[in-house]
Amino acid sequence: MIAEDGMKRSFLFQLIGIITLICLTLSLGGTSPVSAEYIDPLASAANSANADLPRQIELTFAGMGMTSPQTLAGPLSEYALRFNLPAGWSPTGLAVINLELSAFFSSIVPTEGTEPISGLTGGDLSVFLNGTLVAVKTLQQSGDQTIQLEFDSSLLTLPARGSSNELRVRWDGSVSCRMNLLSSVTIMPSSTLDFSYAESSRPLSLNHFPVPFIIENSLQPVSLKLILPASPSGSELRAALIVAAGIGQLSGGAAAFEMVSLEDFKRTSAEKQNVILVATSEKLKTPELRALGLPAELQAGQAEGIVHLFQHSTGEYGVFVSGDEAGIIKAAQVVSANQVISAGEAVTMIVSAVNPAVSSTNQENMTLQDLGVGEMVFTHPDGLVQSVDFFIPAGEQARPDSTFDLVISHSQQLDYLRSGLQVKLNGFPAVSLRLNDNTANQILFRLILPSNLIHAGRNTVELIAGLNTRDICTPPVESVAWLRVSASSLLHIPLERAVAGSPVSKVLGDFPDALMSGSGLDNVTFVLATSDFGNLQAAGKLANQLGAALPQSEPLRLHAVWYDMVDPALTAESNVILVGKPLDFKTLAEKGQFPALVFNQENTLSDESALAMVTKPAAGADVGYLAIRGFDIQTDRVLLAVLGNSPAGIRYAVDAVSNPEVSASNFVVVVGEGVQAGWLDQGISTGKVVLPAAQATEAPAASDAVQQFKQGMLVWVIPVVAALLALMILLVYIEVRQQIRKE
Repeated sequence: MIAEDGMKRSFLFQLIGIITLICLTLSLGGTSPVSAEYIDPLASAANSANADLPRQIELTFAGMGMTSPQTLAGPLSEYALRFNLPAGWSPTGLAVINLELSAFFSSIVPTEGTEPISGLTGGDLSVFLNGTLVAVKTLQQSGDQTIQLEFDSSLLTLPARGSSNELRVRWDGSVSCRMNLLSSVTIMPSSTLDFSYAESSRPLSLNHFPVPFIIENSLQPVSLKLILPASPSGSELRAALIVAAGIGQLSGGAAAFEMVSLEDFKRTSAEKQNVILVATSEKLKTPELRALGLPAELQAGQAEGIVHLFQHSTGEYGVFVSGDEAGIIKAAQVVSANQVISAGEAVTMIVSAVNPAVSSTNQENMTLQDLGVGEMVFTHPDGLVQSVDFFIPAGEQARPDSTFDLVISHSQQLDYLRSGLQVKLNGFPAVSLRLNDNTANQILFRLILPSNLIHAGRNTVELIAGLNTRDICTPPVESVAWLRVSASSLLHIPLERAVAGSPVSKVLGDFPDALMSGSGLDNVTFVLATSDFGNLQAAGKLANQLGAALPQSEPLRLHAVWYDMVDPALTAESNVILVGKPLDFKTLAEKGQFPALVFNQENTLSDESALAMVTKPAAGADVGYLAIRGFDIQTDRVLLAVLGNSPAGIRYAVDAVSNPEVSASNFVVVVGEGVQAGWLDQGISTGKVVLPAAQATEAPAASDAVQQFKQGMLVWVIPVVAALLALMILLVYIEVRQQIRKE
């Protein structure tokens, strides 16, 4: 028994030893290759090279801007997509378009079953890229299908000033039309464009500006940062707001940007970001600017501006707007108007002078050529809708005798019953022109423009042509179906002073048009409190909206000052925008601003405010306030206050300025993103303190002279009347006794 136990114990020890040996062997075998791994430098270089190899990308039509399926009806119709590639992409090889579509061909013979109709010649589907025909496919089968088209990716253009890629799909169903068949093709948003590209830092110059900072319809937008010192000087403040307004002007308000201080700006590998840096040349040698990759030898003469394009080691781009106190303003004006051009050294521009352009906004007679439009040609391939903008200064209004002398000519192959030209003014139909053979050869139409549809600020005249040939199966291409509007067409807009009563009431819906009574925003002054950088960020958003509303690109001349450095002569004759905390503006409650507003030490509304309603926020809550007012009819000045008890409150207020929900209000309280209450307040509108009705009825009775006289009479009239009555009774009594004695 003892021997058996010994054998069992010996066998158990041997088994444990074998398992331990196997584990040690596997452990050494698994760790040995890792600890002795050899990294081949050639392999490392190959991996690095793989990063530069072309990458494949698939873009859907939905991602390129097609929000819903587009139906192209026969005999001829088309649809276009416009897009831009990122600045760092270089397309290579073949590109492929996968068109997902649904075709429909009507047939006299009814279909049997659910099989799609085939064997018919429905028409031709053509695809153009930047005006070049990529492919033509003849469709003979109805139903859902996918068509694959290949082309050289070199047809894709890189971003450039004022250009973009245009992908146009055209359906020509004239063949089926002649067979008395109806046809249509529906293009699906799930269609794709596939191509390869290599990421490269292509050399750019200032002549490409505003690319890469502003790229219209970019497939991969790069964030834009507007950087300036945390405590900017007066010139840096004004230059930064001019650049912010210029971003709005150049992009039509479509380009987003963020204003950050130089001290807070940090590059991240996770996000690409281009920068526009605004700082005077004396700060060029600071470590913060040198870290961005700026050369220290940039120099300009006295009162000259510098615009310098640079590239960071990460591949992102930056533009440096600088100069001395006078020169930096000139550099900002050149950038804001897209007048950046460089000769010789392609990355640096010296600005010696900026002369204000002659504006056509105040002219009574303006041709299409004066408005920068020129000849308008309407054809099916090039589009049937075109527009022209004109501008009315604030404080002015169009007279009833405003006209548009429209000079047109057109093809005589049009079906006049199904063709014409419609004119819209600010979205409202104004007139529709009937065409005939007599109007084909250069004829003048004088159109009366309804003056009540013309408002201050930007106005748009939209021309919509309907062009159809007599033979409905003949494609209305540019050779047979066209209409031309001459550049000599004259817009006659006589102006007069706008009389709207005294004082002139303003609401937030009047922003920004009501502030554009001058040229290039020269009569707009921002007054900022100096307490927080958030005030500057808020002012940048407002300036961007002002720039987006301008009728054309021109050098901007808006003013911006800190409150403690404000010049009364400057603000007395201009539109003023206040940005900051209420108590930072000592004159806010004065008669010339908003005397109805009274704020407590927490920068929230006080109970003493003479408003229709005063609300008390919760302790520590972020609250923003908006107030706007006009003055009398002798001036077109506007005062806008963007206030808040905190940086977040000011941000709430700025975001609510353009909210349609408050467009009819002149005072708004904002307590969160999209959470606001506004009304039309009489005290804000008139600039007078209007007491609430409850207080008006508590006037003391002694202040009424008539009532006081009546009360005084009661003191002596009643005793006198009583005495006279007693005397009369006494006299009657004496008279009666005398009569009795005589008898």
